[in-house]
Amino acid sequence: MNFGLFFLNFQPENTSSETVLDNMINTVSLVDKDYKNFTTALVNEHHFSKNGIVGAPMTAASFLLGLTERLHIGSLNQVITTHHPVRIAEEASLLDQMSDSRFILGLSDCVNDFEMDFFKRQRDSQQLQFEACYDIINEAITTNYCQANNDFYNFPRISINPHCLSKENMKQYILASSVGVVEWAAKKALPLTYRWSDSLEDKEILYKRYLEVAAKHNIDVSNVEHQFPLLVNLNHDRDVAHQEVTAYLASYIAEVYPHLNQQQKIAELISQHAIGTDNDYYESTLNALERTGSKNVLLSFESMKNHDDVVKVINMVNEKIQKNLPSS
Repeated sequence: MNFGLFFLNFQPENTSSETVLDNMINTVSLVDKDYKNFTTALVNEHHFSKNGIVGAPMTAASFLLGLTERLHIGSLNQVITTHHPVRIAEEASLLDQMSDSRFILGLSDCVNDFEMDFFKRQRDSQQLQFEACYDIINEAITTNYCQANNDFYNFPRISINPHCLSKENMKQYILASSVGVVEWAAKKALPLTYRWSDSLEDKEILYKRYLEVAAKHNIDVSNVEHQFPLLVNLNHDRDVAHQEVTAYLASYIAEVYPHLNQQQKIAELISQHAIGTDNDYYESTLNALERTGSKNVLLSFESMKNHDDVVKVINMVNEKIQKNLPSS
């Protein structure tokens, strides 16, 4: 089991963007220096609202890579359908080389119809666009060159500079944004990052479909390690933890799930993430990891208002990881 961080970078009311980004920077710096059992940190992409103020996760990752020495850092969900794939490949190769191969490339299809329209992409061919973008990016990273002649891109063979050091070893993850994307990822034995806001039942359905497709195509996915993002807010007073998470999520849930009962959706997330007291999450988390085939756990402490409490919880989690490590 591997542990890391992920950052949504929501900007709550009466909070400045500087504060939000400083919290991410300070947490990453702290973990990189003092908590060796955490190995990764990934940054979320979101556009056009304060429910995620980083629209360029690879840019944020580049800053964090320069700030740190140990952590592997990258994008949680770099959207490739609405970006030019050559540009993404160039940035990934550059970050891979400048960070001595500490960069992680987490990729995603677009999950927002408005963004598809805004960036002038066709919705009716979205899955095909996503696959075409990935093929270009992957070819560029693994061979240092790419070319395209399809319905979406047409350009001659070009060199991606600087060349990628990691090539086939660069860590790639695919956001489980739809059944189609999950089926495609299974055929390539690419690991998934589950969406933190999906219900556990939906995550489990996607995982089972992943296994079904892999088996149908004789793809060995026994060593594929999926990522499970987990919101964390632990407090000796359960009500305080629930209240902080509710306040933190309210605007996002209203934006992304406008047709659902808002209170019910938040209550669902609270029950399925590490929210409450120290006794409220352990068994349910183990159950969630087992039901989704997840070997990597990504934690977000962003809903917790008190930084000292965040440090205490990180320290507690780090100690529990240490106790459960196999003895050498």
